[in-house]
Amino acid sequence: MLSFFRILKFAVQGFFRNFWLSLVTITMMIMAILSMTLLVGINHIKDTTVQGVEQKVDISISMKPDVTREDVESLVHELEGLKEIKSVLIVTPEENLEIFRKNNADSPIRDALDIFADDENPLSYSLVVQAFELNQYEDVLNFLDQDQYLDIAESSTLRDHKDIVDTIDNLSNVVNKYSWYVIAIFILISIIVIFNTVRMSIYTRKEEVMIMKLVGANNWFIRTPFLLESVFYGLAAIIIVMVIVYPLLDFVIQPSINSYFSGLELSAYFKNNIFYIFGYQFLILAIINILSTAVAIKKYLKV
Repeated sequence: MLSFFRILKFAVQGFFRNFWLSLVTITMMIMAILSMTLLVGINHIKDTTVQGVEQKVDISISMKPDVTREDVESLVHELEGLKEIKSVLIVTPEENLEIFRKNNADSPIRDALDIFADDENPLSYSLVVQAFELNQYEDVLNFLDQDQYLDIAESSTLRDHKDIVDTIDNLSNVVNKYSWYVIAIFILISIIVIFNTVRMSIYTRKEEVMIMKLVGANNWFIRTPFLLESVFYGLAAIIIVMVIVYPLLDFVIQPSINSYFSGLELSAYFKNNIFYIFGYQFLILAIINILSTAVAIKKYLKV
């Protein structure tokens, strides 16, 4: 236990002894962590937005004028048997007429109803079909194109936001691609800086290391403070990023998101997944730092 506290003491002393080199190392790690955190936030925004869009996608199936209620219910029964179908809603001719009048209240198209008597309704039944996923609508449309349904279904319209989803996906893919490049650059710079920081630390503590050897300190006792010091760099970077990110999320980013999107709780997502988001990043940084330090120790510290 006493050896552990001594090792911890040496690691803390080394961390602050080369403060400016430590600061540069931590800054590079902060850039890498911020880039990764931004990537996580963008992916969550993309997934939430796409999910919200998909929930509004449906197919409107118009029935032929002579189709009876029984025919419509029979088709509904067949559709509900498909694994792709989430829900099927029957819209009566009266409801369709009311929707048409409401949607075209100020349009000349509404005048087309004038040729019909008050008790006549030119519109027929229709179905509003919703699938579980956006890519399942093609299977549903293929199902409706079968010969047995040609005498029932007159036309179908896919009212989706596929273009919006594709745009979101494309934008996210571009951001992801270049974000990984930025992260890789910062990590590479961090490795180089860590390597040089450890080398400088070894140089400034050469006499101290020699004294340790003379008094009988083993290799593990000499190496461990340097390895532990490298872990402190990652821990300090993670803490600083968290101190920056969470106030920004609560007071700047989330209010801005609420102005454009409803139900997109980015701040809550980061709070609920704090250990997942930053725990893994710290683990990755710690491993990279330890490996870089181990290489530097092997090269410059003959123990």
